[in-house]
Amino acid sequence: MFRPVYTLTDKIVSDLSHIAEIKSLVARSGLLPAREAFLRRAAVIRMAHTSTSIEGNQLQEFQVRELAEGKKVRAEADQIREVENYLVALRRIDDLADTKNRFTESDILAIHKVVVEGLVEPEKRGHFRSGPVYIVNVLPKGDEELAYTPPASGRVPGLIQDLLDWLAAHDQVHPIIRAGLFHYQFETIHPFTDGNGRTGRLMTLLHLYQSGWDFKKVLVLEDFYNRNRKHYYRALQTGDTYASRQGIDLTSWLEYYVAGFLDEVQRVKDQILNLSVIGEQDVTRNVLDNDELRLVDFVISLGRITSSDVVDILKVPKRTAQFKLKRLEDIKVLAKRSAGPATYYVVPPVA
Repeated sequence: MFRPVYTLTDKIVSDLSHIAEIKSLVARSGLLPAREAFLRRAAVIRMAHTSTSIEGNQLQEFQVRELAEGKKVRAEADQIREVENYLVALRRIDDLADTKNRFTESDILAIHKVVVEGLVEPEKRGHFRSGPVYIVNVLPKGDEELAYTPPASGRVPGLIQDLLDWLAAHDQVHPIIRAGLFHYQFETIHPFTDGNGRTGRLMTLLHLYQSGWDFKKVLVLEDFYNRNRKHYYRALQTGDTYASRQGIDLTSWLEYYVAGFLDEVQRVKDQILNLSVIGEQDVTRNVLDNDELRLVDFVISLGRITSSDVVDILKVPKRTAQFKLKRLEDIKVLAKRSAGPATYYVVPPVA
């Protein structure tokens, strides 16, 4: 049985308290359905971009957005397929969260199959690995060094079941702590030949959704990991073999995980408050069309927008782009900053 060792430090308890306060605020927020929908769309795009980027995918966020909209993107076929698979997997996670209170081994295998579809051999899709795998670090000069050796393949099914049994038997443990421990142990087991990181982050997300800690499904934990990938991998690296990780104190990992969780929910809070302000405008006078929703979606996701961004997003002349931004400024959906060639627009600050 999985028996994690950790201490709930004052820092962890304080961060969990702040997260709970924000969770309550988000739950009480009165977003209009259309606003919540495009905030969710922006989150899905960021999840797909950041989680695949952590694994080395080179597509930019705007390209992921175009793929999500069914558009063609010029890039390597495998990188496109990886992102498309992740977008499908996120929809499957939503479906599972809506229909099941707890996921099983078969759900893990099904999500993995989606994640690596068309990227690995058929016998490796949706199946636990049948042989050893090794995690290596690439050194500055291109050399590799062995960083971690996961358990033997024959142990994988039993270890995954132990982890699932632990989740089921520890409902009294805070859901964020459970999610953090699941994430760590899943990557420690490394149950697949490929796709472990993406599958592990998806199943961790599903556990949060099923536990009621979904933050309107706009929380993007991958952003925190992707901003400093070395720190993410260093936090996970508690031993160079599976045996050496047994009984290891996971307090430092949980401090990292919970601090990242707080960092991202604070971003969610800011987005929700900004969108709530937009939603309080005169709805009949300020109905946004599809193009305008896309522009506000872009601002919520990236923080600001320029007329050049609008030209790229909507494929319109610059004069038209400036007109559209002026309208959004006039109805107080966006606020203008600076002037001249450096002009950009943001969501107005909360009063």
